[in-house]
Amino acid sequence: MAARETSPKEASSSPAIAIECVFEGCHVPVRMSSGVDTCPVDDWNIAEVISKRKNGYKWEFYVHYLSFNKRLDEWVSEDSLDLEKVRLPRKESKAGLSRQTSRAASPDVQQLDSKKSILSSNRKRKANGAGIEDPLCSPSGATPPTQQPRTSSGGMSHHPHQDDAITRMKNIEQIELGRFRIKPWYFSPYPQELTTEPVVYICEFCLKYLKSLKCLQRHKTKCTIHHPPGNEIYRKDNISFFEIDGRKNKPYAQNLCLLAKLFLDHKTLYYDTDPFLFYIMTEYDSYGFHIIGYFSKEKESSEDYNVACILTLPPYQRMGYGKVLIEFSESTFSLHRVFTCVCVHLCLHNLVSRASK
Repeated sequence: MAARETSPKEASSSPAIAIECVFEGCHVPVRMSSGVDTCPVDDWNIAEVISKRKNGYKWEFYVHYLSFNKRLDEWVSEDSLDLEKVRLPRKESKAGLSRQTSRAASPDVQQLDSKKSILSSNRKRKANGAGIEDPLCSPSGATPPTQQPRTSSGGMSHHPHQDDAITRMKNIEQIELGRFRIKPWYFSPYPQELTTEPVVYICEFCLKYLKSLKCLQRHKTKCTIHHPPGNEIYRKDNISFFEIDGRKNKPYAQNLCLLAKLFLDHKTLYYDTDPFLFYIMTEYDSYGFHIIGYFSKEKESSEDYNVACILTLPPYQRMGYGKVLIEFSESTFSLHRVFTCVCVHLCLHNLVSRASK
């Protein structure tokens, strides 16, 4: 159930604090303007202040509603806050800090053993070459690789547990992809100069991002492809699948990861897309092949995962395309295993026939 306050200003008699005293980490009732099915518009909900900025003579606050998904996070004016029920973030007690420092100074045997086991397991993974992290859908407890990501100009790296104010705030207002104007849900590390534009224009065929409609029109005169790069491996009616190699088509794969991050919260991006294959689902018409969604998988998965990441773009959701993507990923995984078994059988057969001669 949503944590809501029907009329907090009337119910509370505590004095209101100054608007300048509201800072990052505070919890405060906010008049919600987005509106969802379980919460009508203009209802009061408890929210956490992520960031604030001065707009003219008034303050604006970027808030996260505690009972709702991050896609509903938004900027609100100071008039939307109930300053009579502000809860400041808790400070850690000195006793707790002393206990933590004493534990850190003298770790027990069990902690040392656990650290040794973690180090040894990491060494084994590095030795076996199986310590590759999925650049698309990292599990929540995964540790980022030692490779330094590109952070300048919004590079291709995003750590989901680097939970600072920048990565918690949506940085792109809108994107235009083909005939659709889409409002992003989450942060994506696009270049910094694009975050100030009201709309980011994306070529629907090569997925290159541009800052203006004029740049997109100029790009279309030079962009000669009308389908994703790679091989078309399946077609039925107007639906096609293309297989993209992350090593051979690295610019397209990186642009695809940036686009997907706008709609996937728990997603880790790295510019090294070499170990992955991408399967793009498209819809065909007289203009070309338009992207519907995609899934990716490792070329060599040590744990036999058939999907690393999967996404259906918002304009095509709730149409059954997600189910098609899942079934296609299972089919390609089964065919790959059958093909591998056949190859192994043929190799063994050749070895036995040579030995008998």
